[in-house]
Amino acid sequence: MPGVILAYLDRPAAAPGLLRAAAHLADLVGGAEIHALIVRTPPEATVIPSEEVLTPQQADRIRAQQEARAVALTAAFEDWRPQADHPAHLADVEAIAEDIVAQRGAAADFVVIGQPRRHPHGTDLPVIRAALAATDRPILLVPPGATAPFGRSVAIAWRDDGRAVKAVLPALRLLSGAAQVHVLQGVREGSDDLPVPAVFLDHGIAAQMHVLPIGDGVFARALLDKAHSLGADLLVMGAYGHNPLREMIFGGVTRFMLDHADLPVLMRH
Repeated sequence: MPGVILAYLDRPAAAPGLLRAAAHLADLVGGAEIHALIVRTPPEATVIPSEEVLTPQQADRIRAQQEARAVALTAAFEDWRPQADHPAHLADVEAIAEDIVAQRGAAADFVVIGQPRRHPHGTDLPVIRAALAATDRPILLVPPGATAPFGRSVAIAWRDDGRAVKAVLPALRLLSGAAQVHVLQGVREGSDDLPVPAVFLDHGIAAQMHVLPIGDGVFARALLDKAHSLGADLLVMGAYGHNPLREMIFGGVTRFMLDHADLPVLMRH
């Protein structure tokens, strides 16, 4: 049975690259259906509590903006679909984006989504948070301008905990075709050389271990720089956060990658 990849389309300019990334991910996992999703935000959801009641004129203007965006995204999908080697479908719905991504993402094998950005009504972080925390699925974060292919040289940010293992397990389907797999682990001064984690050995993955010193600098920057120096075209990592009042707040390395990663990142919370 083929898998399912949910591709959340938000910005028309980014949609072609995101769809290409979803198609390449489908290639890497041996085939999958691509379910592209356009979400139109209901006008009433754009009003913050401190604002006045939404007028009909304001609602019409917001719907017109959403319609123009959906038309552009649909055009990008239709331009791409003849090039797709896998079944692809498009859904265009009016909903709260984080709710529908959580619902449909939970029924997919992977969620493909663009890096968060700021916009007039806040940021895309609630959608990213829903994809990570509410679906229990790996997400492929695609930065602007990223182009396929990826997965030939993979860097894996490793911590000796369950979160890292959860991120690696779905990535095993990608790693079997990789020419190079690099495991990057941060260590404090005085730590001994570390062995390749058992999860790679158990699955026959020939991984190389790299130890990164944890110092006073931004470790996430060192992690990203090391991935680039190794020629990695994909970074795999666990997504870390804490949940005050049930709201996931991203930890330092996770948030840095959401903001600054310039290569595709496969994350799982």
